[in-house]
Amino acid sequence: MRLLTVLFVVAITALSSLAGWWWCNRPIPVGLTFDEPFPSVSFAPFRRGQSPISKTYPPPAQIDEDLKSLVGVTKGVRTYTAREGLEIVPELARKYGIEVTHSAWLGAKKDVNEKEVQNLIEAANKYPDSIKRVIVGNEVLLRQDLKPDELIAYIRQVRAAVKQPVSYADVWAFYLRYPQVAEEVDFITIHILPYWEDEPIGVDGAAEHIVKIYRMIQEKFPGKAILIGEAGWPTRGRNRGPAAVNMENAAQFVRTLTKVSKENGFDYNVVEAFDQPWKAKMEGTVGAFWGVVDTHRDVKFSMSGPVQTNPNWLTHGSLSVLLGSVAALAFLRRAALYSCRRIVLLAVFAQALAALVVWQALNAQLIAYSTFEDIWAALRVALHGALAWLIFKTTALSLRKEAPLASSRWGERLVIIYGVCAWAVTMLLFFNGRYRDIPNLEFLVPCFGLTAWALIRFWVLDLPWRKAFAVGRLFAGSIPAQLGPAREMTWMLAVAVVLAPLSESLALYLGEDFQSMHPLFSDQLPMLAEIAIANGEMLVWAAMVAIMTLPYLAEWRLARKK
Repeated sequence: MRLLTVLFVVAITALSSLAGWWWCNRPIPVGLTFDEPFPSVSFAPFRRGQSPISKTYPPPAQIDEDLKSLVGVTKGVRTYTAREGLEIVPELARKYGIEVTHSAWLGAKKDVNEKEVQNLIEAANKYPDSIKRVIVGNEVLLRQDLKPDELIAYIRQVRAAVKQPVSYADVWAFYLRYPQVAEEVDFITIHILPYWEDEPIGVDGAAEHIVKIYRMIQEKFPGKAILIGEAGWPTRGRNRGPAAVNMENAAQFVRTLTKVSKENGFDYNVVEAFDQPWKAKMEGTVGAFWGVVDTHRDVKFSMSGPVQTNPNWLTHGSLSVLLGSVAALAFLRRAALYSCRRIVLLAVFAQALAALVVWQALNAQLIAYSTFEDIWAALRVALHGALAWLIFKTTALSLRKEAPLASSRWGERLVIIYGVCAWAVTMLLFFNGRYRDIPNLEFLVPCFGLTAWALIRFWVLDLPWRKAFAVGRLFAGSIPAQLGPAREMTWMLAVAVVLAPLSESLALYLGEDFQSMHPLFSDQLPMLAEIAIANGEMLVWAAMVAIMTLPYLAEWRLARKK
């Protein structure tokens, strides 16, 4: 009879877990609708394993396939180089009726620059029917690869050799900083990326920001045509201030861009057509996820209707349910050793831990961009799985009737490793966090799983809170407790709790545009304080670090009491 109870409880908790997966991945309404083709999208057809850094370029057949997939999606494409395999883009684009804004990539190497410029000139003269305009250099001034006079020399060289309108592309602020460049181009190409601004802007303020910047450039350079050369929103990666990264915000931004541009007559280019895995090496996870199409060439979201973050939630949820059910039955098959209350508790705990592990594993797999990253992701998943199993095993054995607390030295060691890693990651975020992920999903098990076990010790096993939470006793059981560096870890993690949100303030304070637009510290201070609490993801991380501090604080208090 007790075994039937176990099976019933495990089944109910499994269904509840699956319902949770459905709830978290249900379609999210996004209000705007825009079903017309884009005027242009950034076209860099690199797939996983391909990168301009490693000089592994897309083959012609792949470029052909990717251009063909954009028919009906966009009227034009913008390239970033006239070499590296993209020489065939103008000819293939002509075949599919797609216009091309062709470009030369300029950098610090003059010999490469000369090849880029020559290739651009030759292509523009050979394919005037498909290449409608050209761009000489992309964010060269931002990267400080060339001085303005050097850039202008290349622009003049191209203008003298082609019939198409010529431009240079950079973040809008650099045209204001170097107005002499605007005098040399036929049209101005500006990048408006609210996510990357020194003062990040949330998706709700995107429409106003786009119009404001466009009008500012228009007023500064009257009579010059303007192209919004890059505008987009990432679908995965870290938040920046109020600029939250997710699928629904990306859909909202792109739909907003199209609507605002049509209403105001703006010419624009969406960045970008396809996700670029190789960019994660330079810009972190967020750099790899700006495409409206993913690396598998599946469209991420439509331009109307609701958005679903994870269409494969049923597969992932089923895996989570299976792992949780197997873990629960591994111990609850000896049902007579547990009371009904503890049977329910263990079944629920098993499903919760399994969901945390699968969620972390899914994230680790999605953000891996190379073979090395795959291996690193697998190691992290294995570590999370090992800790989750140790937590659950210790819990299950300790909840048996008349049983002593289970023991494991490895559990304590893993908890200390995670504590050190949480501190180290926070320091990196504080001192140089622009392109670093906020690691909430990487610490789900050590934060919530471990805390749940401590609460079980406190509420169910009726231990005093210090003994229930103390790091040296969580897995000690019947063996002598090891105090460890409790005081030092408490202070280290406490400092990390404070520095985590302040990392947003420091990043804003160091921004050149922020300093130039707000030179007085009295004006800066309210903005620095505001952005410290504007990033919800960072505040969650600070709260998680605070939670992970409790086992060390409890251990320290116990040591002082003695």
